[in-house]
Amino acid sequence: MWIYKMYFLEDGEFFEYDTFGGHGSASTQIALPYLESLLSFLEMDHAEWESLIQQACEGLEKFLTTKDAAYTDQMMQALGELGEKHVYFKLLYMQWFWHKARENIEPGMAEELRQLPEQLSLYQKQAQKFVENILDIDQVDRDVQKNVRANYVFDQPHDAELFCFKPIPVSFGPVGEDTCGSILYPNTIRDLIDFSLRDCVAKNIPVRRCRSCGRYFPIIGRITAEYCSRPQPSEKLCRNIAPVQKWAKNSKKDLVFSEYRREYKRHFAWIKAGKISEEQFAAWAKQAKAKKHECDAEKISLDEFKAWLKDF
Repeated sequence: MWIYKMYFLEDGEFFEYDTFGGHGSASTQIALPYLESLLSFLEMDHAEWESLIQQACEGLEKFLTTKDAAYTDQMMQALGELGEKHVYFKLLYMQWFWHKARENIEPGMAEELRQLPEQLSLYQKQAQKFVENILDIDQVDRDVQKNVRANYVFDQPHDAELFCFKPIPVSFGPVGEDTCGSILYPNTIRDLIDFSLRDCVAKNIPVRRCRSCGRYFPIIGRITAEYCSRPQPSEKLCRNIAPVQKWAKNSKKDLVFSEYRREYKRHFAWIKAGKISEEQFAAWAKQAKAKKHECDAEKISLDEFKAWLKDF
């Protein structure tokens, strides 16, 4: 019997859980792009989980003191909101749903829940450093496994601030219509982080920061990929829109340079024609170059730059 599991299939990752609490059959499935759950967790602000876990703790502690079941409803509401923020927290919700349904809530559980925010912050920090020191292809060797061998002795890192691998509850079975693979039945959120990191290492998949949004993305396929296809609030993918934006920006710079060069040649010719002195030309050229930089930086528009060149 299980309430939550995770597995990888092709270029995606899948989460299944039993919202009825321990029946062992999937009632909900969430499909995400490969490594999205880990990367989005690493981008989360601590405040996004700290306040809701604190609310859940308060409800739990009041229940343990008064035995009033209404306080467990308060706890579950906070954990439910947390579960909507990230798929990792669905595990926490499902576990407490199980405890509540089975009336299996004991005093020691409150302390475990109270310590969770600090633990999550530590796991996040360690995993972030792992991404930077082991997976980031622009910072370290493109061979992920080579980087691990250089930084770990067996499963223990040389640097205590790096993520430390531990045994996790992994099984094996069908993960698709005609595919079998490793399946994680996590006990903790740490297990989910561990499972994703070790899969990257096993498959030798590095990551890179997107040149458009600056977020990390896994490099699956072309090693030269510069733009991500991760979900965005706008529902537009950097991979699709960034090259167009880059072309438009370069085209604008070419137009700015063309205007500057034409006026530069015209003013230079005025020296030979005796219309201006070399000192006047040098002063104009200095100001024109400064205006060109302003236009390149989008502080003034191309039309404003052209008008300045014409009127000066």
